[in-house]
Amino acid sequence: EDEDIDLLGRCSVKGLHNFSHRIDVFEKLRRVADPTEKVNLAYIARDSAVQEANEVVDEESRTRETLQAQIQELESKLQAKIEKESGALDTYREDTNRVMCLELKEPCRWNSTYQQLKSYVMRTGDLPPVPSACVAEVDRRLSIWVQEMKSLVFSKSQRIVNAPHRIEALESLGIEWIESSEDRWNSMLGKLVAYKRQHDTVKLPSFMQCRKSKDKDLTALRHWVDVQEAEVKSGAMAKRRDRLKKLQNLGLPWKLTWEQDWDHYVVELLKFRSKYGHLNVGLASSPSGNNAHSDLSEFTSHLLERLKKSSTVKLTNDELRDLGSKGLLGDLKSMAQCPLGRPSTNGNQGEGILRLVPLERVKEVNYWAGMLEQLKFYQAQTGKLTFPPHRGGDPSTREGNNDFAHLRDWVEVQRTNFQNKTLEESRIKELRNLGLEFDPWHVMFNRLRKYKREAGTVRLPKDYKSSESVDKSYDQKKEDEELTEICKWVQDQIRLYRKDELEIGRKKKLRKLGVKLTKGHMGKVPWEDRFDEMMDYYHTHKMCLPKRDGPLRQWIIELVNLIQNGYVSNRRQKRIDQERIGPYLRPEVIFKGISTTIPPSSSEGKKKRKADLMAQPSDENYGDGAKKAKTEVMAV
Repeated sequence: EDEDIDLLGRCSVKGLHNFSHRIDVFEKLRRVADPTEKVNLAYIARDSAVQEANEVVDEESRTRETLQAQIQELESKLQAKIEKESGALDTYREDTNRVMCLELKEPCRWNSTYQQLKSYVMRTGDLPPVPSACVAEVDRRLSIWVQEMKSLVFSKSQRIVNAPHRIEALESLGIEWIESSEDRWNSMLGKLVAYKRQHDTVKLPSFMQCRKSKDKDLTALRHWVDVQEAEVKSGAMAKRRDRLKKLQNLGLPWKLTWEQDWDHYVVELLKFRSKYGHLNVGLASSPSGNNAHSDLSEFTSHLLERLKKSSTVKLTNDELRDLGSKGLLGDLKSMAQCPLGRPSTNGNQGEGILRLVPLERVKEVNYWAGMLEQLKFYQAQTGKLTFPPHRGGDPSTREGNNDFAHLRDWVEVQRTNFQNKTLEESRIKELRNLGLEFDPWHVMFNRLRKYKREAGTVRLPKDYKSSESVDKSYDQKKEDEELTEICKWVQDQIRLYRKDELEIGRKKKLRKLGVKLTKGHMGKVPWEDRFDEMMDYYHTHKMCLPKRDGPLRQWIIELVNLIQNGYVSNRRQKRIDQERIGPYLRPEVIFKGISTTIPPSSSEGKKKRKADLMAQPSDENYGDGAKKAKTEVMAV
């Protein structure tokens, strides 16, 4: 029995357990009056351990008292810095506001012109018209000055950007900085339609005759029509065929040249073949006899005519090479050898169409189908359609990533073809059914939506800086890089919105997700907004701390530290008590995942906190100085 029990208290006899959990205090009791030699030695060793443990406990108590004194001293320093910083910020805001108000009253050329514009608006109720429509010289100068201010704001000149109070003063008068070019074009088109309705023609007088008539609107309309005609002749209108179609429908005899039409109609032929399986545009006429592809049919007729040997006008070598690279040349040559509109000679139209498909096309279709199956296998294996980067990354995973390098390049080719409008509709449908996004905008939007689901916020900083940690894993570093890209993308969307270049559908999607398309969206977020984001995340995930690192997670961690040390104002603590979220903001719950139930009433607000003893509690977020002092406290 003596051999079954060692000096460490471990019992190997079957049925016995360790008795260490029953030892609470230091004891020196000897339960055996006449112990044997082994038990006596154990008693002596235990007494020595008790004496050593008492010395360690006493030393720990002295160290704790010393640290508590140091903490109290640092807390007093922190409070002094917070009060000093709050006072300095209040003084700065008051002085800056006083400076801006006085600057608007200071006698200078800008303020003088602004006061004249303000008087004009108060007198007439509107801003002065364009300079050419002003009658008085004073009004014309005011109009020129307004246009100059708009140009400075649009170009972000330092002359006006460094004076935001001047921009706000001009906005209060009703000045709109950004004007849509599309709206201006449609407005001029409407004036041209009204002119045709009144005069039954779109042929305007010459520019000099319009000037002599002193009709400002007619002169502006004539100048606009001349600009549109110049764009048609230069080929710039080829990028806006919707505008050209509207002008042609009004009766303007404008057409693009063969060279300017080439790229557009070659792409249309590719789309036609992907939809109908052949290039005979005449077969795609509607049952009523109206050909929906009249322009494409006319282009194809001229194209077939130039492919004939007897034609006097031939296709250039570049055009032949372009048709060959896109797989159209063989089909068109086969069609040129027989009369247009007769794809079959044996009465079987289906076989005639099939003969137009070359062998290269069959090989290409088979290759594409094989790559699609590989993409489906990759999605089933990884559960996603995103691929690792070309280079860099974790060295331990580079070798495995190379297995899908060819698949990643193939997907990029499909996206490029989609952007160039050369990807067939059936293939677009197949890839979209898998969940592949073609538009880069939607790719970034989905990444932003996924980030909000994981991190609980879309209020991001302009330049995100992750928390410094040398123990971050490879996945965490990749998440930080992705968040940096998302921040830059959101900033670009806000910039496009301010320039009125963001599509309406994209505006609605961003606003529905919670992105405020204003300049203040990316920057310092108010405490109340962050608190609402935390509550929304809690109601969705039943936890306060997001799993993914980001601004909201860092804010919540800082809030927990402030609550534990009593640096939360009464107003904010009252909001926390009203939402009954206090128990979930305790460190043992939020960091260790301990699940609790919210009590029916919170007593946190009834306790006297350190914040009540502060001389001047501040509702503002603590600045850099306070954060630095706070870091010192937490380090101790």
